[in-house]
Amino acid sequence: MIDHSLQKGYGNVKRSCNSDWKSGQAGDAIHELAANSLRFLVEQCELIDLVSRVPGKQYVSFRRGTVIARPANQQHFITNLLEFEQLQRDWLDATILAQDWERLSYTTALAPCLAMEIFNRQNRKGPATYFECYIGHLFAKTFGVNPTKKARLSVLDREVLMTMDFLLDLGKQSPKIHLPVKMSTRERVVQAWSHQRLLDSAYGDGVYRGIMVLFSETKLDSRTLEVTEICVPDQWLVYQTLLAQIDRIYYFDIPERYLTLATEYPNVISIKPFGEFFTETERRAVLRS
Repeated sequence: MIDHSLQKGYGNVKRSCNSDWKSGQAGDAIHELAANSLRFLVEQCELIDLVSRVPGKQYVSFRRGTVIARPANQQHFITNLLEFEQLQRDWLDATILAQDWERLSYTTALAPCLAMEIFNRQNRKGPATYFECYIGHLFAKTFGVNPTKKARLSVLDREVLMTMDFLLDLGKQSPKIHLPVKMSTRERVVQAWSHQRLLDSAYGDGVYRGIMVLFSETKLDSRTLEVTEICVPDQWLVYQTLLAQIDRIYYFDIPERYLTLATEYPNVISIKPFGEFFTETERRAVLRS
């Protein structure tokens, strides 16, 4: 019964976001699906410890029968349903603390993905689609404008519509935002830099500011239950210097190798925890002229 409820909730999230990304209805649908997903995981699945090969991080997951979901960072993922619901109320009341927002946003982003991987493994695109809905809603709500997914490009004697993740027009006084959203960089991440290059070529450098949101780079070996991180910092450096500039990259679970890259080349690439975007200082930096 709860499987049907989760499937219905997933459909509600997609419909609500496609209707009005910034709406309270979209936010309510996301919060409801996240809470129901967490309830499903806690009450109908087994919480298991994974073998972390990532220094300084511990990971857990959920299992039902022989099916195991992707890793969850133990430090960030909330497994207490009452705590999760209280933090949701704090978020809606704008009283949430920064460290609690980090855990709430992480759990809201991940819980439906974990649940879908257990109750509906055939829907392989479901987790990425939900994550895109969640990030699209948060940015639309923050800026008060709905995103589009089509860029109009002038090519020779015709106008071409190019599909991208999200584009936000914040008005004449602010830069436009190009917002690629990926669960991990294994999802054709070079596409984000390629799309930024197209926008720069078509509209001029700086007209569209690239902001990429990523979840994590973890990979689970289902046989050994070992968790590793897959990172390609040299490729990122090539993309960022020779292809296009992504202004900021936000992670829910930042790999240490990418933090090191940002430390070594602070004038080339900026990589930050996702929660920082919601600070006033960071938003002003994003919107600088």
